Amino acid sequence: MVGAACALYAARAGLEVILVDRGPVAGGTTGAGEGNLLVSDKEPGPELRLALLSGRLWRELAEEGLAEAFEYEAKGGLVVASTPDALASLTELAAGQRAAGVDTVPVDAHRLRDLEPYLAPGLAGGVLYPQDAQVMPALAAAHLVRASGARLESGRTVTRILRGPDGAV
Repeated sequence: MVGAACALYAARAGLEVILVDRGPVAGGTTGAGEGNLLVSDKEPGPELRLALLSGRLWRELAEEGLAEAFEYEAKGGLVVASTPDALASLTELAAGQRAAGVDTVPVDAHRLRDLEPYLAPGLAGGVLYPQDAQVMPALAAAHLVRASGARLESGRTVTRILRGPDGAV
């Protein structure tokens, strides 16, 4: 996924792009992934900032008309707490996330089943994360590569990068 996304944005920046992969597009980790685009599971810091940026870029790609192609679903996420102590910890985390730019919506115990009807009864409450989303990773990688216009060299392994005397690749 990272290579496909880099190919797209490098091509959009005007670079000639050749994407080299050992196997087929999405044949490795990307194809085995769930495609979750989550902010709900990140504490404030660099990883959360990267997740927020990533979420924004995926939304922009969806707005360009690629949403259906890679099954982008801005479905949000609900994190629940089973005890009052766990809810206090979750609420504290959500406050830090909100300060870092995450949309968080506290959900009272009596409203949880409105959002997720099959939740167990007796939960203490939760937090709704509207920015959580999901894509189909194999489709997303394939469509990003196609949209990039990159020349794809699959079935090849990079073992080194050759540079000329001037440092050019």
